[in-house]
Amino acid sequence: MKSEIRNMENIHWDKIGLLMKIGIVGAFTILIGDFLVGWGVRDVSLGGIEGMVSPYRTISDGMIFWSAILGLIGVPMATVGHLGVYRLMKPYSRKYAKLYKVGMLGFLTFGGSGVHVSSLATVFFYKYMAAVSPETALASSIKFASYFPLPLYIASFACWLLLSYAYIRAFITGLSPFPRWCWVFSMPVGTLLASLVIIFGNHAIVNAIMVGASSLGNIWQLAGLFFILGKAKENWHKVSA
Repeated sequence: MKSEIRNMENIHWDKIGLLMKIGIVGAFTILIGDFLVGWGVRDVSLGGIEGMVSPYRTISDGMIFWSAILGLIGVPMATVGHLGVYRLMKPYSRKYAKLYKVGMLGFLTFGGSGVHVSSLATVFFYKYMAAVSPETALASSIKFASYFPLPLYIASFACWLLLSYAYIRAFITGLSPFPRWCWVFSMPVGTLLASLVIIFGNHAIVNAIMVGASSLGNIWQLAGLFFILGKAKENWHKVSA
């Protein structure tokens, strides 16, 4: 059955390699935007959420703007890389490929113009609220975030879960031309590994990496698959166990 599915269409390896390269560049573009807004040291005199968002009080308007623009540009580019992954999965499992496609399109729809830009709008709102009304800035910003970015976050996260599930499930069951162990090159694993940097404490680079953890997870998946694309090409005509 698997061999029959594979023979239904050919994989254009050079084109898929190009799609992945574009996706990697896009993921790095998002990461640069994350670093622009995340680079800062928290005010340790403030606790809870207020302490976590305290660096946003001093960030420049220009950095907020460029972070938003880079995310707006980077997310569609990164999605192009996932299109390459989808094309590799489709000849092996139309079921998981379709699930991956839905998650990928949701990532495109809600990621850049939705979650990323609206998050930066919340940062901008908080910065100026803190300047004019420090005592109400946090509560007002949380209310703002609940009304606008939060619904987009929920939709985006649901699509991210679907995409990650389809990817990991297909890989660990051999429904891809990659070795089964390549499921480790997934966004959840990459995001988790990046998040471990938090153990190093309150430093600008640590906080920037934490903000960009999901972007690093994206890079981890696309770059990992790209570097072993040759191995996948070798496995293309082999029947998975």
